[in-house]
Order: sequence, then structure tokens, then C-alpha cells
Amino acid sequence: MMRASVGTVAALGAMLWAAALSAQDLPNPYASDLVDSLVHGVYCAEAPIDLEEAPETAAGVVNIVPALPEMRRITTLVPAQLGIGFGLLVEAREGLVLDPMTVTITHPPYPDSGVEVERWVTGIDGEGPGLIGFSFELESELVIGPWVFEAEHEGEIVFRVSFEVVPPALLPELAQGCAGAVLS
Repeated sequence: MMRASVGTVAALGAMLWAAALSAQDLPNPYASDLVDSLVHGVYCAEAPIDLEEAPETAAGVVNIVPALPEMRRITTLVPAQLGIGFGLLVEAREGLVLDPMTVTITHPPYPDSGVEVERWVTGIDGEGPGLIGFSFELESELVIGPWVFEAEHEGEIVFRVSFEVVPPALLPELAQGCAGAVLS
């Protein structure tokens, strides 16, 4: 029979913890040194004023909204509720233009299509923040689980934010606040 002392157990625990930390390549949220500011959270979705083609998304388009939304809460927890938007407001460092920038959102598969990865090309600059977000517009989009937003420019990760979409009953104050949101 082998016995371990409390010190040995503590040392093993510390080594496992350190190994787990080193296995995580980036903190959540992560912003590279190309980014001046990044604010992530939940907002009320707005009706788009225009649509931009995005063939690598489930809808085939991304919404262009009239103004940047006000974040209702800075969080990575998102209620799966129609009318909810979530994502980030991100601004490049002054003088930088990150265009083209490829945005990739990965999420659990949609039940109707099996889509798990959505991707489009956009750009940001140092003149003011831009919105990189997702709005729940269809029942089939309300998939519970991890959603990861990541952007890349010239082979470098610009940002990565992992959200957890949860049943609306877990976040009633956020789930109910956007009931009047107008969607496309």
C-alpha cells in the first residue's frame, strides 16, 4: 500500500493545476496587442439597416445595425432568448486598420442544419469601436452551450471570447429585458 503525505498531494495538485493553466493557450476574454479596447457582453438586438453577404454563415448574411448597442451586462453568460444579442465592441489601436479580419463563431450544432461554424470577413480600425456580435433571431439558433468568437488578421489572433449560452430561466433579468427587440 502506498501512502502520500499531505505535502505530496498538495504538490501533485499544484503541478496538475499548473499543467491545466499552461494547456489553456489564451485567457478569456483575450485581446492581442493590436486591440485598444474590447468590451464583451449581452445587449438587445436591433433590426438591421442593411445586410452584408456572408456565405459561410447559416443565414448567408450578417446584419448591419444603425448604431453600436449598449451592453446591458458585461458577462460571458448569455440567455438563449429571441431578441438577445451578444458579442463584443472592439477597437484597434490608434493608427491601425485590421482589414481584412476574419471572424469565426463556433457553437453547438443547430438542430435543423447541423451548422457549428460561421465565418465572415470584416474590418476594424482605431477610429472607434466596431460590433462583432450575434443576435438570436430564430428558434433554431437557441442552442445551449459554448459559443466562441475569434478574429484573425494576417495570421494573428486579434481576439477570442468564449460565451456560455444558458437556458433563459438562469438569467431571467437579461432574458426578459429585450422582449420588444425588433429583428429582421
